[in-house]
Amino acid sequence: MPDQNSIPALAQNEFDGLIGVAFTEINPPKGMYARTWGSAKHDLSEGLHRPLRATCLAFAAPENDEPLFFMTLDLMVWMSKEDEESIRNPIETALGISPGRLILQLSHSHAAPFTDPALIAAPGGDLIPQYRSEIVEACIKIANSAKASMKPSILSWGTGKCGLAYNRDLVLPETGEIVCGVNPLTKAEDTLVAGRISDTSGTIQATLVHYAAHPTSLGGENRLTSPDYIGAMRELVERETDGAVCVFLHGADGELTPRRSFEADAEAADQNGRELGYAALSVLAGLFRPGERMVFDKRLESGATLGLWRFEKQKPDHSAEAKKGSVKLEVGQLPSIDECRAEYESAPEGFEKERAQRRLALREKVGDVAEFDLPIYVWKLGKSFLVGAPVEFYSDVQTSLREKFPDFTVLVLDVCNGFLNYLPRQEDFELNSYPVRISLFAAGSMERARDKAAEMIASMTGD
Repeated sequence: MPDQNSIPALAQNEFDGLIGVAFTEINPPKGMYARTWGSAKHDLSEGLHRPLRATCLAFAAPENDEPLFFMTLDLMVWMSKEDEESIRNPIETALGISPGRLILQLSHSHAAPFTDPALIAAPGGDLIPQYRSEIVEACIKIANSAKASMKPSILSWGTGKCGLAYNRDLVLPETGEIVCGVNPLTKAEDTLVAGRISDTSGTIQATLVHYAAHPTSLGGENRLTSPDYIGAMRELVERETDGAVCVFLHGADGELTPRRSFEADAEAADQNGRELGYAALSVLAGLFRPGERMVFDKRLESGATLGLWRFEKQKPDHSAEAKKGSVKLEVGQLPSIDECRAEYESAPEGFEKERAQRRLALREKVGDVAEFDLPIYVWKLGKSFLVGAPVEFYSDVQTSLREKFPDFTVLVLDVCNGFLNYLPRQEDFELNSYPVRISLFAAGSMERARDKAAEMIASMTGD
């Protein structure tokens, strides 16, 4: 007979340390430039669907007084290097922290505005500089508030499923063309990870929802500023957790879209958000009390012989560590900056102008070079890892890292500390899909970035 001690415990991955949280709204001023789709026929928003937010979580090991700051903004993307750095750098300077100790992630809602200073000449673009200043001020304020509110807490993780995400490489039968749209024929990554931050009394301070699906419920015909499905998801989870702040972590969704995508009606975003919110609440409901696990206790004779389990305290993991690394990637066969600029200047108004403008902005970020050092950020918080980079990873990255490190909760985060477009899988370069057409980097780049992230994680686990 096997010893009962050989029966594995039922445990949740946790981080036991100092944690603080703060948030504020960052709604753009009325009349500011708001067009983010090439198909849009409007430049200005006609109203606010749900509030945009900036949220900050501060983490530290009990013996470490220098926090890590994870910050999310409900914005679309950074269009240029200046766009991102002139917001992130002042925040890092104000906090007095070294690079890598702040991860600034965008929710990537396609119904949230651009903030690039280069858009100042666009209709309503004159309001962008003031909005940018307000964002920086808001971020510094909530970071300091999160730091000031830090107290002994436990971050607990659980994993579940949500069927919201679909593969978005839809092949049109009549032509074979690959378009961005719900593809029901290919299985999509559906893992949902939810976290709960509780203080020593067991009161929930915040919840975290990590999921991979482009926030593209709303398309070019939508005329409202919106956090997309994230807004309804947050409101639902917060309502059911006594108002605890809900933080969305944008997962590796390079090839994923929600079931209802590119619609004009804001109800599409709300329905998608409710689906994700209820799935997150299901995972949160399954978490044990903070700092506890279940172990086999004894057998009990009844109508059948029963196996009883009991709760016991589990040893807390206090470790908190941050690393910033980089991986050298080959730049793809792209037009030069001058060629991109000439294409933009000659492009007709509309979606062609929009595409050319984005292509120029992306090319300028890496410069006229053959190789580029892509930064990768890896944080260890107890039994979890956060992996972020300024790209849109495909979901293969997070599934691969989770398989490689099964004892840890691994969260891969897109659009962190910059934006350099997609990293498609090597096999996707044989297809003429949208992410491949606009990718800055050559085939094999995703795999090199994934392997570098795995190397960094391994160095922090001792493997």
